[in-house]
Amino acid sequence: MNEYVIINKTALEKELKRLAQISPLERFCYDGMIECEERILKKVLSQSTPLIPEIEKAINSGIRSFESNAYEMPELIKEIQQDYISNLKLDI
Repeated sequence: MNEYVIINKTALEKELKRLAQISPLERFCYDGMIECEERILKKVLSQSTPLIPEIEKAINSGIRSFESNAYEMPELIKEIQQDYISNLKLDI
């Protein structure tokens, strides 16, 4: 079973920017640790998937299931989907 976590892309990008601004002398003192942290953060970002498209896929999957078992209501379903995504707030 796969487990997923939510990460704050903006926070990771800010940290990468901060790391990029560290002076060469300070980089030398930390003996590769800064470069290692940069590589790890970049790898996490490169393997990440935006949350909203994944939510849309899940909603659409539910819609297809609903439509196969009930009357088609595409306009209402689309409105519900848009309302859900626009009101989505993650307290993280």
